[in-house]
Amino acid sequence: MRIGESRNFVLRVIFLSLVTLLAACTSSSSPDAALTEWPAFRTGENPPPAPAEVEAVITNVDALAAVLPLNAVARLFDPVALGTTIRDITDPVLLAFTVRATLAQLQDGSRINQVYNWYGSPYYNEGVAIVPVTFKNRYGTSLYGEIVLPKRGTVPPTAGPFASILALEGVMTNLAMYRWWHQAFADAGYLVFAFDFAGQGHSGDRVANDTGTNITDSQDALTYLLHDSPVRSVLDKNRTGVIGHSLGAITTLGLQAVEPRLHAAVAAAPISEDSAPFDKNPIPTMIQTGDHDGPVAPIPFVNPAIVRPVYEKLSGDRAFVVAEASSHAQWTNYPLLPTAQWGFDIAKIYSVAWMDYHLQHDPVALTTLRTAHPHLSYLWDSEVRVDDQVTIMRGAGPTLQ
Repeated sequence: MRIGESRNFVLRVIFLSLVTLLAACTSSSSPDAALTEWPAFRTGENPPPAPAEVEAVITNVDALAAVLPLNAVARLFDPVALGTTIRDITDPVLLAFTVRATLAQLQDGSRINQVYNWYGSPYYNEGVAIVPVTFKNRYGTSLYGEIVLPKRGTVPPTAGPFASILALEGVMTNLAMYRWWHQAFADAGYLVFAFDFAGQGHSGDRVANDTGTNITDSQDALTYLLHDSPVRSVLDKNRTGVIGHSLGAITTLGLQAVEPRLHAAVAAAPISEDSAPFDKNPIPTMIQTGDHDGPVAPIPFVNPAIVRPVYEKLSGDRAFVVAEASSHAQWTNYPLLPTAQWGFDIAKIYSVAWMDYHLQHDPVALTTLRTAHPHLSYLWDSEVRVDDQVTIMRGAGPTLQ
């Protein structure tokens, strides 16, 4: 091979190498390439069957105590912890599920001291398509999360980009207790990301030198969702909201004050003004509570007055929704935490409409927000302030036959 031919051969090799490298960098294997199909997903986890002797009498409350271990009997029949017992469950499906979940909790690695099992509800576990993930906060603590796919995974990722919702849980709970709420938003077309706070549910305890808070962990969860998760390429980063209950509501209020990537918030049962400090309110925020809300036990008829000062600190578009006769458990699907039967309906209608209006810019949602549900509190005002217009609502009250 002559010198000129040799030089041309080398140049061709270099050129082809560069083309190959460029193709690899821009091919569909790129981390940020748009998804064409969802990652592998599953439904919520149900508890395994109970031992045969328990299954034989699993819906016979009177016979259960004799075949259950003492620690399970204490959890199911002692009213001290939750104020209710398994005798208060009249639905046989929920009854059997609760017995199985309680037995599983005693041997599955659940945090026994936190009372609640992590199996969710038989009525909502099958209604979600979830992608389980683990990620680390800025200090290295391992956190567990669930990406809940829009429309139960039936709508393809190519239908995006999707608005997303960060979902925050209550103290000593776990994300499975809120699957009904995740399902409500996912069925409305949102992609939901829920995660267990450090030391709760499937997440790890804080590692040494982890000085973070639930707020910083929520910021890290948001960073993971928008920039590192397997669905990041199909999210509209300008349409992200946050919802939270109890401790999650307190965290929501603190988070919205410091996190510019959020665009709307719903804080359900944030306890009181003292427990929910925040110094600014840059995004539209809804507060939800109930006639009988309370941080541990119900506070009949009084709690809306305790939560109202939190609402009064808000500015811009804001709302205050009070559900008739609903307790602190209104936002959970835990069988042994009773609340008014219309609680889910009210929480869902107004929280989804709030996000539909402020994230999806749906004008129909504003009509929903300004329409009184018949089971809004008839004792306390609910209020919606949007676009400088104030709507005050009350429920219909009891109907005497």
